[in-house]
Amino acid sequence: MSHPPQTSLQAHSLTHPQAQWCILRNHEGRYSVHPAVYDPPAGWCLAGGPNTREACLAQIAETWTDMRPEALKAAMRAEASA
Repeated sequence: MSHPPQTSLQAHSLTHPQAQWCILRNHEGRYSVHPAVYDPPAGWCLAGGPNTREACLAQIAETWTDMRPEALKAAMRAEASA
């Protein structure tokens, strides 16, 4: 879904301490924060929120403890079992 360009009010609302954010996750197990007012971009799915940006980042830090992409983890498992 395409969104119109942000107005200055919308841009300001994203910097507001109580602006609502969501946690997104992609197919490689990567996490990101994303403004709750927008749909997730292609390739990303909702994994948490909405909440403040700081709360979302804290949840990501707690959840995403292994930064390796899923493809690398799978390749390492395959190599270890060979």
